[in-house]
Amino acid sequence: MARRHLIGYQHSGRYEIIALADLHEAAMQEYDGEFDLQTTHYSDAREMMEKERPDVVSIGTWHSGHAEWTIAASAYRPKAILCEKPMADTPGRAEQMLVACTRNDVKLVIGHQRRFLPAYTLAKNLIADGAIGKVEWIHSLGGQGLPNFCTHQTDMFRYLLGDEECVWVMGNVERKTDRYERETRIEDRAVATFMFESGAKASILCDVTDSWYQGAKIYGSEGMIDVTTTDLRLMNSSTNGWEEHTPDPQHADPSERQFEYLEAGTAQAVELADWLEGEAETHRGEATHGYKALQMIHAVYESARCHERVEMPLQTRVNPLDVMVESGQLPVERPGKYEIRAFRLRGEGMESDQEMSS
Repeated sequence: MARRHLIGYQHSGRYEIIALADLHEAAMQEYDGEFDLQTTHYSDAREMMEKERPDVVSIGTWHSGHAEWTIAASAYRPKAILCEKPMADTPGRAEQMLVACTRNDVKLVIGHQRRFLPAYTLAKNLIADGAIGKVEWIHSLGGQGLPNFCTHQTDMFRYLLGDEECVWVMGNVERKTDRYERETRIEDRAVATFMFESGAKASILCDVTDSWYQGAKIYGSEGMIDVTTTDLRLMNSSTNGWEEHTPDPQHADPSERQFEYLEAGTAQAVELADWLEGEAETHRGEATHGYKALQMIHAVYESARCHERVEMPLQTRVNPLDVMVESGQLPVERPGKYEIRAFRLRGEGMESDQEMSS
């Protein structure tokens, strides 16, 4: 995802890429070649921060490195940090990231870039304008574990509802194997329900169905919206069936339809530059949104651990799934740890080596 950050920076025309930090020299050479860069390379990210003093830092490690490197980078007081999602591997570590950035007057953004998808924003605006009446239910299908894929969906729920607060969460998980995603323990399957202040509810089925996607079906008192990363369908009393919408990207070639990373990633970078230069009051990905999306995910685990509806905000600061597994409450019945993202590693690596790209 650090590569996707870089694409956004370059395509926006608002940034100069000056340095890279990674444990693998080959990775940095690859970036320079792919993006026609002339950067200084560092194997020690703190040395890079000390010598280069960048205005903006991107954190593209695996999940367990997000807090460590955000806190480390913030100590050098850059203007902003863009950290990939999920915000951290535990709510407590995400909270520390907020504290560190506040303490050092650093703007922190979490890379939920889908907030910048034209179809998502159109759905948000239609809901706000009452096109489907009162939102009653939002339904999504996820996969590859709640922390990775589904933090985008919990963040989407809040974005579609005008960043409304989630008031309670209830869910359950199945975990018979020892499955990890980017060195974070994940479940085999999960189901979750979320209640919001307005009375709107949302649900996620994660790895329960054979197919899944980013987007949602949104049911209102007076109509429905079916939104994906590229398109939107609206049905209400005035549409005479499904009304199709495919909003054009603002930053990508409309003919190429590159919404997920080129359009959304570029818009994310543009708004960050605007925020830093005083042209925007805030950023759609400002870290409190990423923190709340992460809390909603861990509240599913906490509901499974405590066998109860979990009131928000979440009070447990560790990962409840880790607690269940390590305490024997959720024992591994089919032993053998495996990493579903091992194909992303270099050389002989089969587990995270805290690879760092900035």
